[in-house]
Parts: sequence; structure tokens; C-alpha cells
Amino acid sequence: MAYTKSDVSYVRLDSAQIWAAKDGTIHITSDDKDVKDFFHTYINNNPASKRYHPAAYRQLARILTMFGKDVPGWDPANAVATQDADRE
Repeated sequence: MAYTKSDVSYVRLDSAQIWAAKDGTIHITSDDKDVKDFFHTYINNNPASKRYHPAAYRQLARILTMFGKDVPGWDPANAVATQDADRE
């Protein structure tokens, strides 16, 4: 069940799921009964897409691979080099 408090600016959901589809798109959903019927978003690593978000994609891909999940088309070695270049 989603909930919030009057003195904070966020809403907390009971759960969230992230997964990578076969095309490498990373999906984010929740099975929280208050939002599950309309909360489903996704991002990808394609610069030509409206859903392109390299920083968020990199973070979510790292979480997925950290737990042994496959992210098709994502190369962790290249992502680290890109991340370092972004800082310079």
C-alpha cells in the first residue's frame, strides 16, 4: 500500500520491480495495489529514443547485473569508461 506523511515530499510504494527486456530496455513497475494498474515506465540506452537516459540506465543496469540478471546489449566495461569520461 502506498503511503506518505504530511511533512515529506515523497510517496513510498510497498515494492518496485526492475527488469531488462530482450531488447535491453529496462522496465520499472510496482505491484503496490494503489498504483500497479497505471505505473509502468521504461528507459533505454538508445540515443535516438525519447526514453534514452544514459545515467539512469547505467545505474539500473548495474543493479540488475549485481543480482545476476542479464541486460542484453549492455557492456559493463564500456559503461564504466563512459561514466569516468562523464566526470571529466
